[in-house]
Amino acid sequence: MDKTERAEKLLTRFKELDANRTDWVPTWQELADYIMPRKDSFSGAGLKAKPRDEHIYDSTPMHALELLASAVGGILTNPAMPWFDIACMRKEKADSKDVRAYTTEAREAMLGRFNSEDTGFQTSVHELYLDCPLFGTGNMYVESDPDTIVRFSTRPLGEIFISESAQGRADTVFRKYELTRRQAIQEWGTKCSQDLRDKAEEKPEEKVGILHAVYPRKKRDPNGKSDKDFPLESIYLETQTKHILEEGGFMELPYMVPRWAKASGEIYGRGPGLTALSDVRVLNAMARTALMAAEKMSDPPLMVPDDGFLGPVRSGPGGLSYYRAGSSDRIEALPVNVDLGATEAMMEQRRESIRRIFMNDQITPEGPQMTATEALIRQSEKMRVLGPVLGRFQTEFLTPLIRRVFALMDRAGALPKLPDGMDISDFAVRYTSPIARAQKQYEAQTLGQSMEYLAPLVGEGDPFGIMDNFDTDRIARHVTELFGTPADYLRPEKDRDANRQQRVKDAQAQRELDRAGEMANIAKTASQADMGGDNAMTALLGKPTGGGQQ
Repeated sequence: MDKTERAEKLLTRFKELDANRTDWVPTWQELADYIMPRKDSFSGAGLKAKPRDEHIYDSTPMHALELLASAVGGILTNPAMPWFDIACMRKEKADSKDVRAYTTEAREAMLGRFNSEDTGFQTSVHELYLDCPLFGTGNMYVESDPDTIVRFSTRPLGEIFISESAQGRADTVFRKYELTRRQAIQEWGTKCSQDLRDKAEEKPEEKVGILHAVYPRKKRDPNGKSDKDFPLESIYLETQTKHILEEGGFMELPYMVPRWAKASGEIYGRGPGLTALSDVRVLNAMARTALMAAEKMSDPPLMVPDDGFLGPVRSGPGGLSYYRAGSSDRIEALPVNVDLGATEAMMEQRRESIRRIFMNDQITPEGPQMTATEALIRQSEKMRVLGPVLGRFQTEFLTPLIRRVFALMDRAGALPKLPDGMDISDFAVRYTSPIARAQKQYEAQTLGQSMEYLAPLVGEGDPFGIMDNFDTDRIARHVTELFGTPADYLRPEKDRDANRQQRVKDAQAQRELDRAGEMANIAKTASQADMGGDNAMTALLGKPTGGGQQ
């Protein structure tokens, strides 16, 4: 199959993906219009500088969405705390000092990339957390970069067309976007079509359509080292000229496509924005009506006799209206009776409904009057509510994201040296779920309560041997897991046991020295006692003299 046929085949498949997405576009357009107009990437109007907020009369939905996005970011990828870990899959090696040092250093190196301003992760991921609740589907592109090793960018949903595998995971992504002719030449140079290069000199800022297709490769050599043998095929194509710009491949899918929630049989997701859309429409209509009513009350229509005035009626400040002298006719306001209080109460009900749909009641900070135990229980309740959503984020976004970055950094030589006898396949990157962390905190709380309850029974010296029921070593190491203590803080179990044996030997040697010292003191005392006894007998009997028997 030559390049022309391949280009035709790709464009045909793109049309199929576009047809599958067509029914969603009007809904996404309406969500952008009523909640966050700058997210409109479907009609082309969102790329213009015009605010496009003519449909918005109340900012509550936009604020609720931004609050949810910030809270999800703080829970999932908070830069102030480590949100993933690296584990050794070989249990016999996992406890060694070298392996623990490697996992800690590798995690710190990866966190440095995620938190670096040059890679753009923190700014891009916030846009993703806005897209997913609003549209139900988001997209982040993770690419290698010669300067920063890895670079992140959240792509507008209007550019993305996806397809799923038999397991329901997005494994095919087509991205259609535009570049200026000058940018295309900067990116691909002489690989661009002759038509593009010829027109670039006359109109360098004219836009050209680019299609990037990434999908599983059907035929490849699993042992091959070329990018033509990678599991995923990658092709860049000029849509107007059907000219293939670049062919290659990826070891991991570079496009992360998380979905907030997904109905059975559907490809694209559904988010709180779609659930709240009806309330958002009603709220904006009520706000518009309330503004009109308030305006009529502050500047009501006027009733003017048709023959009692000369010239126009001026109702502005300092305006003069002339009427015939002696006429009893006057300008009167048309009565406008509107209960704005009732209208505001109805609007507040809609606002509260929108806040609940966007989970603002679950993500608001706790008050200072709560105790630590109450705050922990409240946190556990939040995790139960957010659990299904965070679980899907973990499966479709965070786990493939971390694995992709881990692989890119390993291939670039940006990770520490592997311990002797270990291979990169011996390690796995795992996302430390906030749900698991909340559960661990609850376990730590119950452990403290158990120890507090048993303290009076244990007493001084544990006369009843109650602590014999507990494996204190396991408890100590489990507590470090509960609070996320870095792995290299703990000594390996072999070193711990060796230290204990050495302490026993040192204590035994010290006892022997003490015993030897005591024996020496006893012998010295006995010797002094013997010498003292001889002197006493001499004094008692007197010094013997020479002579015979009497």
